[in-house]
Amino acid sequence: MTFEEYKYAMLLHLETARDCEEVEKIVSHSIQKMQDKHLPASVITDYLRDLRHRLQELSPNDFDPIHWCNIRSAIIYLKNYL
Repeated sequence: MTFEEYKYAMLLHLETARDCEEVEKIVSHSIQKMQDKHLPASVITDYLRDLRHRLQELSPNDFDPIHWCNIRSAIIYLKNYL
């Protein structure tokens, strides 16, 4: 899966989240899937850091308020994870 495909999939999942707790579960599940592929920790960290930066580049004008709140929650969770 390319980075753009991963980001798009993450956005689709975040769109369906009902609250911040579910956002954390989505992000945690994604991290677990990467770990299950036995990727080195440094690769996963770089990938997640890049994902966080790319999510930060998104504009609130492109999303409804709930979806934007979920994206912001994911960014905060990724900051705390890294």
